[in-house]
Amino acid sequence: MDIKKLAENLELDLEEFSEIFEIYIETTSSDLQELKAALRDGDAKRAHEKTHSIKGSSGNLGIDELYELAKQIDDRARVNSLNGLEDLVRNFDEIYKRLVEEFEKSRSS
Repeated sequence: MDIKKLAENLELDLEEFSEIFEIYIETTSSDLQELKAALRDGDAKRAHEKTHSIKGSSGNLGIDELYELAKQIDDRARVNSLNGLEDLVRNFDEIYKRLVEEFEKSRSS
């Protein structure tokens, strides 16, 4: 994912986007940890709540790949189906970490 392109799509300069994206990182990191805990605990309601939050913020920033993964997780958790979600969450986590790394690189250049 191209951080500069995400900023452009939202008609923000890189500095404005960076401020918003830092909040996204903090919130999503926390929600992701709580989502993983909810899956370990078998708590579909909490998994749905956390994924719904992640889905909304990812969608608002135009991070389509993460939005789509969060939507898949959310759709299943909403109907109390947690089977197979570990793989989707792992995939989300990997893509999310790469995006954060790219963001950090863009800030240092």
